[in-house]
Amino acid sequence: MQITKGFKYRIYPNLEQQKLLNHQFFIYNQAYNIILDLQKKQMQINKNLDKSQRTYLTTVQLDNKVKEILRQRELAFKSVVTQQARINLLRALKDKTKGFPKFKNSKFAKQSFNWNNQGYQIKDSNNPKFKIFHIMKLPLKMRYHRDLPQNYKLNQITISKSHNKYFVSFSITYENPSVSLISSQNLDIKKAVGIDLNINEIALSSGRLIKTNSKLISKAKYDNAFKRLQRKQSRRVLRAKKEKVKLGANFLKTQIKLNKIYEKASNIKKDLQHKITSQIVNDFDLIAVEALQTKNMTKRAKLKNVKVKSGLNKSILDTSFYQFLSFLEYKASHNGKIFTKIPSQYTSKTCSKCGSIKADLRLSDRIYICKECGNEMHRDINASINILNRALESFELGINSLDYKQQALCVS
Repeated sequence: MQITKGFKYRIYPNLEQQKLLNHQFFIYNQAYNIILDLQKKQMQINKNLDKSQRTYLTTVQLDNKVKEILRQRELAFKSVVTQQARINLLRALKDKTKGFPKFKNSKFAKQSFNWNNQGYQIKDSNNPKFKIFHIMKLPLKMRYHRDLPQNYKLNQITISKSHNKYFVSFSITYENPSVSLISSQNLDIKKAVGIDLNINEIALSSGRLIKTNSKLISKAKYDNAFKRLQRKQSRRVLRAKKEKVKLGANFLKTQIKLNKIYEKASNIKKDLQHKITSQIVNDFDLIAVEALQTKNMTKRAKLKNVKVKSGLNKSILDTSFYQFLSFLEYKASHNGKIFTKIPSQYTSKTCSKCGSIKADLRLSDRIYICKECGNEMHRDINASINILNRALESFELGINSLDYKQQALCVS
């Protein structure tokens, strides 16, 4: 089976190397912004023209214009970096799902630039835990915590910085003959699972509840000391805007403290989610989840219960449902497993035994008690069983069930 995957390693550049890498981050952002500006101007020109009269900038014209502007600004640049900026921007313009691209800011804590699959080397070092990664004539010390697969094909290299930590990522394609594809024909139903996500726990249709610890992980972000620093930062920003001056060194020092707290919470959460998703993919061949719309789930309350809804929104975002599902999806695909999403309507309110719908079920009701058949179980496990049943039905592996939404409309 052919697999495309990313491998990320931390690198440790010295001060001189950091300056050179930071300059490439800046060049990438400049090139991206120049091309975005050119494209916006061209769109404005084409807007008032007939389709037959519209003109578009070619990739050669864009590359030449970027080089010309960077030379005028007396900025040294690598052509590979500017070309990758152009490729990424044109790809972003084609992707309508993420909206129109925004200009990049070189002051943000997270920066990156892309490199193609040429002009790099990975060499051994005296320490077996490290290797030397060569790019742009820079020998960068790299923490080699896992081996790259044999006979891989490199697609792209990404150098990134997050809160003064530097990383290199390799996008590679390789063959994994040990992975066999699971299909509906060779699927063992006993190795199928439905998953219901909750702020506090993850419910599996097998009856297991896994704690997310999202509140504990994010506790530092809502501590009084953290909030005090945030308020101080806000006052500094407002003062700088009012007096039209640059933010000082104290602002940057404080922001580094805040960023470290954010980063630590994010890393702990990622590590936990990686462990949970890896275990699920190892244990099951079919994984069914709800097609959740986090954006809709975290909309602001308009009139009633504004404070309660705000707290719920924070908890949902802290739990990172989207990140958890994306981990599950790519790990399932890399291991030949089936990953499917089903509509989320009435999965919680439907009885997993008789199919009747409990219309008056509240969010605070943690135990599902069916009035029709007397079924009593944890509401999230009940929902996860419904998710699994619907997934099996979609693969024609389970019994036919009623249209839950239509049935719900008939409930008095």
